[in-house]
Amino acid sequence: MGSEDLHPGHVPEAESPNYLWDFVSQPEPLTLPAFDRITPELIMDALARAVAFQEQSIAAILDNPEPTDFNNTTLAIDAARSLVFRLQPFIRLYESSLWSDAVEAMATESAAILTRAELDVFLNAELFARLESVSTAALNPEDARHHDLMVADFAHAGARLTEDNQERVAAFAEEISALETEFGQFVLAETQESAVHIPHDSELSLAGLSDAQLSTVTSHAAQRGLTKDGHTGALITLESTTQQPITSDLDDPETRTAVFHASTNRGARGTETDTRWIVSDLTALRAGLAGLMGYKSYKDYVISQQDAGNGENATALVVDLLEPALAQLESELDTIRTTYQPKRLEAEDIAYYLKRYKQDTYQLGSVAEYFDLWNVFNDGVLFAATQLYGVRFERTDEVAWHPEVVVYRAFDGDRPLGVICVDPFARESKRGGAWMDQLVSPGRVSGLGPVISLTMNIPKPADGEPALLSLDNVRTLFHEFGHVLHGLFANSTYETRSGTSVPRDYVEFPSQLNEMWALHPQVLPHYAVHVHTGEPIPDELVERIKKSQAFGQGFATVEYLAAALLDLSWHSLEPGEQVESVLDFERDVLSGTGFNPLVPPRYRTPYFQHTFALGYSAGYYSYLWSEKLAAYVTEWFNSQGGLNPEAGDAFRTAVLAPGYSADPGETIMDFFGEQPGVGPLLRRRGLPDTQPEVDGSTSQVDGSSVEGSD
Repeated sequence: MGSEDLHPGHVPEAESPNYLWDFVSQPEPLTLPAFDRITPELIMDALARAVAFQEQSIAAILDNPEPTDFNNTTLAIDAARSLVFRLQPFIRLYESSLWSDAVEAMATESAAILTRAELDVFLNAELFARLESVSTAALNPEDARHHDLMVADFAHAGARLTEDNQERVAAFAEEISALETEFGQFVLAETQESAVHIPHDSELSLAGLSDAQLSTVTSHAAQRGLTKDGHTGALITLESTTQQPITSDLDDPETRTAVFHASTNRGARGTETDTRWIVSDLTALRAGLAGLMGYKSYKDYVISQQDAGNGENATALVVDLLEPALAQLESELDTIRTTYQPKRLEAEDIAYYLKRYKQDTYQLGSVAEYFDLWNVFNDGVLFAATQLYGVRFERTDEVAWHPEVVVYRAFDGDRPLGVICVDPFARESKRGGAWMDQLVSPGRVSGLGPVISLTMNIPKPADGEPALLSLDNVRTLFHEFGHVLHGLFANSTYETRSGTSVPRDYVEFPSQLNEMWALHPQVLPHYAVHVHTGEPIPDELVERIKKSQAFGQGFATVEYLAAALLDLSWHSLEPGEQVESVLDFERDVLSGTGFNPLVPPRYRTPYFQHTFALGYSAGYYSYLWSEKLAAYVTEWFNSQGGLNPEAGDAFRTAVLAPGYSADPGETIMDFFGEQPGVGPLLRRRGLPDTQPEVDGSTSQVDGSSVEGSD
């Protein structure tokens, strides 16, 4: 049955060509829209049509005189919302990867429309009453679960509240949505404006950068037209995190300081795009919304739908890792002080000395020269997926949303499986970080297959130069492709429950698991060849790399835990509370918990997009919660012989394919026979395995789609 058969309303016909509207309203499986013909104006036109269709379809459901059942109510609601659902990934795509003034205006307007469209459904008392009256007695398990999850979606949005409180919920939700959109826009502007320009005659030095890095920062300056006395100088653009990767290579401490301060001051510079007032208002509004819903805090409201079950469980996992992580960090700092006796050791210096110690101790040299982007992707990432899951990939000449996007098609034997669009390089129209998104979510009802985006922000090399990856970027590429596989293997009846449409603290599990193949002995030799000589990476260098990976885990874990705790703390505010001084609140949370001030959070509050713009509010802990699963399953795969196709096929079918059409906690228990504890996680991070096991066996109520994962 095609999706059009389920629509109780009539799809409005376009009065003029709208290629995006045609794509979502009359979809053809495994195709790409005509991106070159899509404008922000056409996106808004398509959204208006989709909302009109939703309104007409909901009215038709309520006017139906037949007794309520699963088909004429549950599935009809699905169908009514389907076109709005299919449009949202493309709005996210333009907002995150094709930024312009016109896109900014579109994003702001569409956010308000989408929020109102969702509330018009979820807060419709007559519709909810009809939905609750549907009997699930004769339904198969997946259909019954889908219905129950839809009821939970309505209830979580406020469907059981009084009419007055529903009006207040709607007001809160609309204001929250507007502030989230504004926060993302402000951070993008702050990040662009905070790039560090170093003229050719500056006292700051670029010593320590490789030729490829120098070429990149020089080209960035040229692209912005930054010249002085006929010389371009250099421009160091910023990534989304606090620590900027380039500072680990800069020998000059003053240059490191300049870049670090530019990064950490984003959003708190007193400019028109200062985000502190947004954080203050947004967290207060979220706390107020949680209160209306009957929760003590927004943290508890959000996590009630996650695998962790409640805020206490999430906080406990963060706190449990803090002591061993701080102990490891102190050991690393002592090593730096003893080895180098630096004149100073500030927050901006630690990453530099960590890398220097690894280079000096393990003699890593220019390891990036073994990691050409396309070698890593084609002969590493895709190779591992083919060997483990039996999928093959073909690169095509198809055109996507930007000339740099490369399109692949995936096949199960000769059966088309999905489309993957890889957008690898940083540009000013993209937000920072790395993420995956389901541009088209698959489902048996719709007959659609997955169309997936994989986005990175690798510095684009100068013309003719190879794109070399750091070890961190290699890991990130494998990580994001884990999300791709989760979406690619989706085998669910409904689009809204397929692939990565799972709880936030479960969605990072497949991606973190896929990181295991980056340096795996069955994968690494296939892709790690020297970019100039073609020589494979030496075995002894691989061993040194692996040994070096453990050093610095204390630092990396502490900066992550600091961000996770900040997120949970901001969303522990009770209804009526509002923080006036954002930076004082941040300082008090971190100092009161015993964090080392030499290690700032991976994201400071004023540019913490995960929690204030990207759907990870009270959910940044989820990377750690998911990693607990990933660490356990990594050990399981190794016990099965690594790239074992039989193990891969069983895991794909039982764990990856169901998405949210089955309970993830039950899926793990059924397949492995137990719920993973924290031991494998500590071993994965090289931390002392002295903590008591944390039981993660809680049930889920609901989950939401992933906008993208950093």
